[in-house]
Amino acid sequence: MKKHTFLLFLLPLLLLAACSSEAAQSVETAEEQAEKELDAEIYIPDFEEYPIVSAEIISVPMASSKSLLVTYSREKGSLKSGEIISNHEETVGSEVIYGIYEGDPILFKITFDKNEIISGDNSHELRTVNGESVLYHETTSGDNEYLTAFFNGEQGSYSFEFMLTDELTEDEAYWVISTVIQGQNSN
Repeated sequence: MKKHTFLLFLLPLLLLAACSSEAAQSVETAEEQAEKELDAEIYIPDFEEYPIVSAEIISVPMASSKSLLVTYSREKGSLKSGEIISNHEETVGSEVIYGIYEGDPILFKITFDKNEIISGDNSHELRTVNGESVLYHETTSGDNEYLTAFFNGEQGSYSFEFMLTDELTEDEAYWVISTVIQGQNSN
């Protein structure tokens, strides 16, 4: 009888611990951790229609710098196992601070870096979005269309990679960029 009582007591604690670790994975917590790691005010937008499937701090040892990479999808999916996440961190050289969820399809990525970005080959065009100068470049590969863009803010640079589809149009991509500009200006 004592063994059963102990198990009944232990089960709610295990469930609570599992729920706590999932609840600790919030966009706000990831944003706070990224700001601490990169020593900058960072804005990570949270879109209902484009859920975040991962956020990670990427280390570039040769440049001794770090950046934040946030990946968005149409569907969030389930959280990958701790083993898969650890293998990913080791392979990529990153620290996952949110996710990794099995989101599909990956629609776009936003990267924050404290370093300024310049257009080295002058292939980018200029577009003003919410008063911010945004450099962008559109490319096609096979049947896929891509839009890359970046702007330099006060705390660092934001770069974007969009795969344009029926689910994510060029207008929606610029809406995402506009949202980031507004968010980082309000920090």
